[in-house]
Amino acid sequence: MAKKKVLLMGKAHSGKTSMRSIIFANYLARDTMRLSPTLDVEHHHVRFLGDLVLNLWDCGGQDAFYESYFERDRETIFRSVELLIYVFDIESDCPEKDFDHFAGVLEAMEENSPDARIFVLVHKMDLVAEEERELILEDRKRLIEESCLGVGVQHFQCFGTSIWDETLYKAWSEIVTNLIPNIGVLESHLSDFCRICDADEVVLFERATFLVISHAQAKRDNSDDADGGVVKGLITDDKEQQHHEEGNEDSAEVNGEAGWAENADELAAEKQGEMSTSPHSQLSSPIHDAGDDGMATPQTPGSPGGANATHTAGNTAVASNQVGGKASSNQITPSSTPQFDAHRFEKISNIVKQFKLSCGKAQSQFQGMDVRNSKFTAFIDAFTANTYIMVIVSSKTQVNGQEWGTGVHKAATLLNIQKARSHFEQFIPRS
Repeated sequence: MAKKKVLLMGKAHSGKTSMRSIIFANYLARDTMRLSPTLDVEHHHVRFLGDLVLNLWDCGGQDAFYESYFERDRETIFRSVELLIYVFDIESDCPEKDFDHFAGVLEAMEENSPDARIFVLVHKMDLVAEEERELILEDRKRLIEESCLGVGVQHFQCFGTSIWDETLYKAWSEIVTNLIPNIGVLESHLSDFCRICDADEVVLFERATFLVISHAQAKRDNSDDADGGVVKGLITDDKEQQHHEEGNEDSAEVNGEAGWAENADELAAEKQGEMSTSPHSQLSSPIHDAGDDGMATPQTPGSPGGANATHTAGNTAVASNQVGGKASSNQITPSSTPQFDAHRFEKISNIVKQFKLSCGKAQSQFQGMDVRNSKFTAFIDAFTANTYIMVIVSSKTQVNGQEWGTGVHKAATLLNIQKARSHFEQFIPRS
């Protein structure tokens, strides 16, 4: 079991504990008002993706504590750090002191953990007038860069965040992705899965936090071949097929519990799409043309208009698909289509996580859902033991009178998700 030491630092009342509670303790933003200020250092062991444990040090931000961090407890606090998250309050009444503390933290990090990755969050951006946010954030980033360069720190990432929108999920998705050791391999296999399903986009979410950990986007060209790829041989025999069908019957019972349809309507309104409340597992349509690799191959009419589908399907940010500065060789390269909402994945993270929590309050277990409108169908389903998956397919093209994303194609997509689970367990181990 891998343990990673993560420092969470910043001035008092900057919002460190609030964001930690939202991401890892399932707090709603409004519930953070009752949290008390952190005194000294609070230690939290947070399990992520099953076998990855974040040893999170939430450090109080009062001046007296910083004196202790820099002097008596300097080596204890700053040694063996994998990742530093430093939080600035955009409305701080003493920014000069904030930057003095920040410079001191950077010096201690360079001395004790020079290889640690550094993330800086400019928090509470919701308190800034919308028309001024970009300008003010860029100015604060410039000051942060000057501080970093002043102590010899060349590499860092900076985000503007707020607990009231998707920016918090964007920042933390980027942060935790840096801690996944085999992320390049995972992205490559997810890209192959996206191609095999003939999907427009595929997104992988961590099960507990619903943070985005990887995504793939279709690259349409004449060389597309749905018969092959990394997921060959997932369907093996009739016995395995029967086993999966029995498991799907259990999922149907979960999806049918009380409170499902009522809460689903709220999410459907958010998505501006039509919610399908029929369980995923009831594949009423036959699967045609299952290839030798066992993956069900939909009858493809060509490119189903991916740009429009992903524009309306999501609303979320595309995390970097590079590891160590190099893109994976098998990776599907995102197109530079201006219609994409830069925050589409994180908006979905936020919406679905809140809906998932609502299901829990209604004594129901969230398994998955379909969201459909005139332009796309989104399938969100439990995937591996520690992840959920979302598959986006366009609905603009019709095959034999059926919309893309319904009927045979829907059945093929859901069967592919089912059969890919055991394959992806190799890269996302069970806890």
